[in-house]
This record gives sequence, C-alpha cells and structure tokens, in this order.
Amino acid sequence: MKKLFILALILVMTVMGTASASKSKFKDPNYSFGNIMNIYLAECVYTPKTNQPHDLQEDSNPTGRALNSLRTAMAKKSKNLIVPPDEPTRARLDLHLVVHTLATYTYWKEPWDEETYENKKITEKGRDGKERTITIPVKRIIHHPGQWITDAYAEVEFTLKDRSNGKTVYNCIDTRSRQDSGYDGMLNRICNDFVSDLK
Repeated sequence: MKKLFILALILVMTVMGTASASKSKFKDPNYSFGNIMNIYLAECVYTPKTNQPHDLQEDSNPTGRALNSLRTAMAKKSKNLIVPPDEPTRARLDLHLVVHTLATYTYWKEPWDEETYENKKITEKGRDGKERTITIPVKRIIHHPGQWITDAYAEVEFTLKDRSNGKTVYNCIDTRSRQDSGYDGMLNRICNDFVSDLK
C-alpha cells in the first residue's frame, strides 16, 4: 500500500508539474490585524501527518527551522515574535505553530523519450525566381537518461488566538511541494505569506 501511494504521488507530480501548493485558511473579518506588532509563541510542535509515506527523509529539527524562518519573516515586516521565557505582556495574540511536514523524498526515474516539435525555417525559390521563407514543424525525439529525483515537502499550520478570551481569530494550513533538493525556499515563502497576511 505504501509503495502504491508513493507511485501515485510520483505520477500526480509528473502530470501536474514539479510544484504544487494548497492552503486552507480562516481569518476573522472582525478582528483588527493591522496594528498587531507583537505575537507570543504559545506553542511550537512537530506533528507529522499519519498518512504521509514513511520513506520521507524528515528534517532533524523541523520546529527550530520553522521558527528561524518565521522570525526572519516577522523582522522584515517590523513585527516581534516573543518567545518563552520572555513574558507575553506586550502581545495580544498567542501563536500556535505546528509543523506537519518538512521533508524530502528521493526516487529513481527510468530513462524516457520525449517527442517534441520545433519550427524550422526553410528558404526556397519560387517559380517566379524569388526567394521565400516558410516555417514547418519538425518532429524531434529527446532522450532523457535515468536520474535520481528529489521532491521537497513542507506543511505548516498557524493558529492565532486572542489572549484576552482564547478565541481563534486566524488559522492557516499551508501545504507545498516541489521538485527540489531542499525545502528552505518553500518554508520561507510559507512564513512570509503568513506574516504578510496579518494586515
């Protein structure tokens, strides 16, 4: 079953391209996010999804890596992440940060041939003796040798709760994958998008 899931995952990524992303989000329309400058880190945990393949090479410190990326993203927007043991007195929101996936998967792709067409210009003389140029499609076969391919995966969940009443005012699960040897770029974009959304 696990091999079937991985094969299906490879086929989907081959058909759809080398990158994919999905996001589910709730944002309280009545809450004023624009003036939020300080956020308190109430929780930062790694909770892998139970349905992900076991062959993934998981990051050795996913929460630390996500936290570093988030701090950088917040600093760019002049926002401050307050981390324990610092007191949350300046913050109105608690952040619950959950990393679900931060991993890579490497597999072998067999050699394959790709059939393509490219335009070729041909110059010829007409019956009237004048030269003219025409463009015709020419079929080409490109042989791709077998190769090891690495796909990177990142899924992070952000939940913001109002410290005064514990009400959830924001929740976002950002899931991304791409053909890449690492996930740092995706993780940085996930964190940047989260911080940019707080307006």
